[in-house]
Amino acid sequence: MKQKFWIVLIFMALLFSGCARTKIVDQLSILHTIGYDRDEAGQFRGTFLYPDYTQGKNKDSIQIRKARGKTSSMMTARSNEQTKKPIELSKTQVFVFGEDFAKQGIGHIIDTVFNNPIISTDIQTAVVKPSAREFLEQVQKKGSLTLSETIEQNFTTQSLPRTSLHLFLNDFYGQGRDPYMPILEMGTEANEYVKGLAVFKDDKLKLTLDSYQTFLFGLLDRFNHQGVSEVPIQKGKKKGIFILRIMKEKPEWRNIQGGSSPRIDLLLNVFVIIREYPEWINLHDEKDIHLLEHAIEITLKQDIGKLLDTFKEYGVDPIGIGDKIRGRDRRWNEQRFYRVEYKKLKSNIDISTTIIQAGIKR
Repeated sequence: MKQKFWIVLIFMALLFSGCARTKIVDQLSILHTIGYDRDEAGQFRGTFLYPDYTQGKNKDSIQIRKARGKTSSMMTARSNEQTKKPIELSKTQVFVFGEDFAKQGIGHIIDTVFNNPIISTDIQTAVVKPSAREFLEQVQKKGSLTLSETIEQNFTTQSLPRTSLHLFLNDFYGQGRDPYMPILEMGTEANEYVKGLAVFKDDKLKLTLDSYQTFLFGLLDRFNHQGVSEVPIQKGKKKGIFILRIMKEKPEWRNIQGGSSPRIDLLLNVFVIIREYPEWINLHDEKDIHLLEHAIEITLKQDIGKLLDTFKEYGVDPIGIGDKIRGRDRRWNEQRFYRVEYKKLKSNIDISTTIIQAGIKR
């Protein structure tokens, strides 16, 4: 009897699991990108991009809708009133925020949209200039939806630290660290490009990093990283620059101390491919190789030190130094650390350079 009961129960479960509502792509407006700004009255001003699959791959297949609302939900509802097919949020790939909107705070979006279970955390977020609406209007005119791919390509092969909504929320809710996301702008050739990095304190944009600062920060993050940069070099009275591609191991944070005199030291091993160099540098000369390595180490040590000072000045901690000290100090308190102790943080930076390939172009 029991066996029959379980057979019937399993059969019913399989039957009802197959009764889920089917959604047909051609009958939906599947949002790709959502942009957020605020208008003069403080209302949400939304811009929505979605592909119209019935029009193939022509330029007019990218549709744009604009709406306002006192909340993000009302804004989305107003947008839904403008479409001939119902809007589908679950496949959204990118959320972008106008710079002014990000400075005012994105807490409402975090609490409502990002915590909606239908939204995947394996998507991208970005701050865009000058506003989300102007930026997405240019994207729509361009006729292709490649924002997510552009961001992913930049953290895979270029200088951008790895980003995603999952990582942003992990840093936002975690203790002893602050979240960040890329900054995008539209270039003169109507192509979007990564301009730098937006660092948040709580839910507000607090600091923007330029491309070089973003490259340096990428050397300090917890993921494998590579990037291209230029380094000044001097040999006697001769001065010049050389171009290099850097690959690095995971940074090693040492001598971690909390309390009233906090300290953390950094050991960073970098592996370098020399791309371009002055004609007066001889890559077959061991002295010149050591000269290049020394120039790299001095430049990175100085500039990473300046970047850490900038973080302390603005009271932001995208590296998660507070979290590292928290793991060693039982008395660590987040509010006290960032209010009093963080500004006193001392650090020693040690760079170890290995040139693994050289000599492509002079």
